[in-house]
Amino acid sequence: MSTKREAREFCLQFLYHFQLPAFIEQKNEMSSIDIFTRMQEFKQTLGIELSSEGQAYVATLVKGILKEQKDVEEILVKYLKNWKLSRVSKIEHTIFMMAIYELKFHPEVPGKVVINEAIELGKKYSTKESAGFLNGILDSIYKQELKRND
Repeated sequence: MSTKREAREFCLQFLYHFQLPAFIEQKNEMSSIDIFTRMQEFKQTLGIELSSEGQAYVATLVKGILKEQKDVEEILVKYLKNWKLSRVSKIEHTIFMMAIYELKFHPEVPGKVVINEAIELGKKYSTKESAGFLNGILDSIYKQELKRND
């Protein structure tokens, strides 16, 4: 498994954890040090080993997603045709947030890789049907919103 794939998987678990009621109010006020500390505690709880490169990538994604959450969510809502955000499962919502953030703010990562990773996370942590849902929305965002064709 690639370092970025492991980092994305851990990031999904960590961000999903942050959606628990105990963390919702705190997450916008957390400093980089708080996030890193929580990330280390969560990693130990799960018994996960991440390389320093993987940890750095997770930290970059988490900080960026929390900072750009409103902008990223606005993009998602725009492409959820005939769906309300409240109907999207928390796990798919988290995957969307990660992928849209990475597509928009990390152009060095090929968009097709980001979308494929999101699909694989959806298959593993959600349902097989979520793969088509994730792919359709993310592909539209990738091509129409971000005008990328790499």
